[in-house]
Amino acid sequence: MPRITDKVLVLRRFPFGETSLILHVLTEKHGRVHLVARGAFRAKSPLCGLLDFFDTLELDWAQSKRSTMGEVRSGRLVTRRRRLTQDLTRYRTSLAALELGSAAAREGLPDPGLYHRLETCFDLVGVPERDPALELLSFDLDLLRGLGIAPVVELCAACAGTAAPVDAGGARAAFSAGAGGRLCRKCAIGARAQGGRVGTLGVEVLSAASVLMRRSVQERADLPPMPEELFRGLRDFVDRFLEYHLETKLRSRPLPVAASQAT
Repeated sequence: MPRITDKVLVLRRFPFGETSLILHVLTEKHGRVHLVARGAFRAKSPLCGLLDFFDTLELDWAQSKRSTMGEVRSGRLVTRRRRLTQDLTRYRTSLAALELGSAAAREGLPDPGLYHRLETCFDLVGVPERDPALELLSFDLDLLRGLGIAPVVELCAACAGTAAPVDAGGARAAFSAGAGGRLCRKCAIGARAQGGRVGTLGVEVLSAASVLMRRSVQERADLPPMPEELFRGLRDFVDRFLEYHLETKLRSRPLPVAASQAT
């Protein structure tokens, strides 16, 4: 059987028999891969205590042509991220990122971008000075951009023209997840006429999303805390957009707003 070595992040794991594990892992070069780690619970096994969530591992496995599941032969720890398991907020945030990474990963389809985004998210959530809630939100938006389905929040998603607010006070803009984002009044009417679901979102929420999507990792660290109501609106908007386009209910959402956002 051919042998494969790659860096991995454990997405899911299930007991198999009394001493083994079934693993779903996101690899750097091979996409999502399903593996069996025989004897992983045995105290003398080199895999015992190795196959943890959030850590970067390097695994060597044999891949049979008669099975879609490989068999782990050996492994080593590349990066341990213990801090993520020592704080409840960071732990829950990391689980939410892991669930989203699992929903986006495709078996056998290489996606180094997704792998590195998830790895970077874990690194940033583990930094004490970083706001885990903001890092998760940034990861979500970056993942959508990487998949080519980031929401259009400034111009009209349908005609690329100006998408002015649709209410008298200028606080709400037409928005459709199915159309890809913000809509001008004309395109919103057209989308409704064709049976599309069109609602409205706060202009302030869309502006906050735009700011966040344009910021680099370093620039995000310098952003002032958002008002709690604004952050909750942004969090709810991104969750709904993710669930629509990934066609799955994210069980780890919604998360509580971090204390640093409650200003």
